[in-house]
Amino acid sequence: MQMRAWPLVAVLAALGCGGAVGELEALTPEAPAAPEALAAVHAGEKMRFEVRVAGILAGEASFTTVEVDDTTALLASTIRSAGALALVKDVRDDATTRLELAALRPLVTTSAVRANPRDYDAETRFADGKVTIDFRPLKGDPQHLVYDFGTDVAHDAHSAMATMRVWQAPPGTRRTLWVLGGRRIWKVEVTMGPTEVLSVYGGNQQVIRIDGLATRAFANRTLDTKRKPRTFTVWMSDDADRVPFRVSAGTELGDVVIDLVDYVRP
Repeated sequence: MQMRAWPLVAVLAALGCGGAVGELEALTPEAPAAPEALAAVHAGEKMRFEVRVAGILAGEASFTTVEVDDTTALLASTIRSAGALALVKDVRDDATTRLELAALRPLVTTSAVRANPRDYDAETRFADGKVTIDFRPLKGDPQHLVYDFGTDVAHDAHSAMATMRVWQAPPGTRRTLWVLGGRRIWKVEVTMGPTEVLSVYGGNQQVIRIDGLATRAFANRTLDTKRKPRTFTVWMSDDADRVPFRVSAGTELGDVVIDLVDYVRP
């Protein structure tokens, strides 16, 4: 199993692994972030998750808001194999995103993935509707890719989760996010669900449910109809913090359930 599976790409950034780190070039000063954008990012926020496949522990994930300034935030995350999977394969995915707060969009994403034989490093830059990816496999030739998203926002996993954390809409409302993971493009359609009560590590919590459908897409963003779309569900706290308590998704290997097991906010 490859830990950077589609549900992680689509929604994980609070679980956060989608790639990023690298020094940014000088940023043009921008207006202060809107209050609703700031609500998605809290300096010093830390989360830890356990990933289970078909009920068996397979991985651990962590997310940290490293720093926040007037216009940007630095988000970092790690996913690694654990439990039964770690006995078979050592997998690690480290990612960081420099996030523009005003629009909750990524500026630079870098990642280091160790999933032998699929080890690679990548840097992705987002600017003027274009996404530029320098993909460097440890075995094989490097690739320089450019995707044109026009007026649509291209997200990585971190910015997609930040966007979902501030999304407020009546149940049944739908929206579409374009999300990149590595070299892949996903069309992620999410639907606001009802409020529910969920049993989590801190006890019963009132939560908001968001249901999603993720479909692989080609470089021109036409959908890959040969690949079956995947469904997932995210449960977040029904308060201003929108803490992601659980992500559940169906895969060929069984249901993947990602549970929050520790949360710290200064």
